[in-house]
Amino acid sequence: MGGTMNDLGQQSGTTAGQVDWPAIARWAVREGMAGAPIARLIEGLCQQMQDAGVPVLRAFLGVQALHPLYGGYSFVWRRREDEVEQGGYLRNAGRNPDFLSSPFHHMYEQRELRLRQGLETEAEREFPIYQTFRAEGGTDYYARILPFLRPDGEAGEDGVVTSFLFDPPGGMNDDDVAELDRVLEVFALAVRSASTQETATNVAQTYLGRDAGKRVLDGDIQRGTVNSMRAVIYFADLRGFTALADRLPSGELLSMLDGYLEAIAGPVLERGGEVLKFLGDGVLAVFEIDGERADECQVACLQSLAAARAAFAAMADLNGERQANGQPVLDLDLALHVGDVAYGNVGAETRLDFTVIGGAVNEAARIEALCRELGESLLISDSFRQAMIGCGEVLRPVGSHRLRDLPGERPLYALASDRPGAAAP
Repeated sequence: MGGTMNDLGQQSGTTAGQVDWPAIARWAVREGMAGAPIARLIEGLCQQMQDAGVPVLRAFLGVQALHPLYGGYSFVWRRREDEVEQGGYLRNAGRNPDFLSSPFHHMYEQRELRLRQGLETEAEREFPIYQTFRAEGGTDYYARILPFLRPDGEAGEDGVVTSFLFDPPGGMNDDDVAELDRVLEVFALAVRSASTQETATNVAQTYLGRDAGKRVLDGDIQRGTVNSMRAVIYFADLRGFTALADRLPSGELLSMLDGYLEAIAGPVLERGGEVLKFLGDGVLAVFEIDGERADECQVACLQSLAAARAAFAAMADLNGERQANGQPVLDLDLALHVGDVAYGNVGAETRLDFTVIGGAVNEAARIEALCRELGESLLISDSFRQAMIGCGEVLRPVGSHRLRDLPGERPLYALASDRPGAAAP
């Protein structure tokens, strides 16, 4: 028994009792309107089918993604397991050999939207996955591709791919498979809604940061709306980039910049910080101080200092690799400062930026600008030193200095270790 776009097969066999397929379709509409995530949708659909007497053994759902790392996500439900198994495939990983040998690849190649196969006898066209399905007890397999339509009504490249494995002796009743096919068209709308929300979240967090992206999607998009926040300000800049920018080809320059910015920003994200801006060859990030207690200030400071150490270590590794390949290298200047900032929307009426502003941000930038003059890679403000509480032994004073356009002089500190990437004493 095979399948084409208009042929659902002619296999006999029954499901257990009459299935109220319209009720399952109504459930899909409600879940879509409620904004259910994709994992809950596929789990809920299978549960609805089970409760209605449909002997579904396994279900698969795949959907493309707009994500900087992942090209798409997969979801697998099994009757004997308590939760949906979620996975993803990397955007630049090439074509998966499992996919190339799958029924879905055949369907795409033949431009077929439906494929049904009885598994109690050998299929006319066998796929490796069929043996796995037979070993699991499956008797009937149904795969469906539901492409999303473009505004002109034509099928686009993205959409929902899904398959179901059933296990009644003799396979599924043809009428039930036809009803399932109609339910899947409604179900795909719910998946598309969830996928659109997931895409918006990915884009917002990729370009704005985790917290800022969430705030924007939650409706915080009015110009001038800001919140006061106490934070560690992490202000970093690549020394020597401007000179290289004038003589390196653009492709080589961008590749080099990506590597260095990953070294600087990656440790921040790994330790709970928020990267707000890439300032050309620099990074502006914050570690929010969540509360007024002294230990909460200390936690944010220690996390930011750990991120700084990790960034310098990553820079050293990257520079070592580049030097070995005869490529130019860059150094990092970094400032850590604690202060109150305004966090929110600034900009033009229809082009806003979600960032931090205020005197503390300016002060951090001016501290960083002194790194080269003082011969230090990492400079730390006195407010940061005070907030660290009991960890002052890891710092050494480098004198008091005037910051550009700011009154008076500020005491500054560096790490007691000669190397910022060294382990803490």
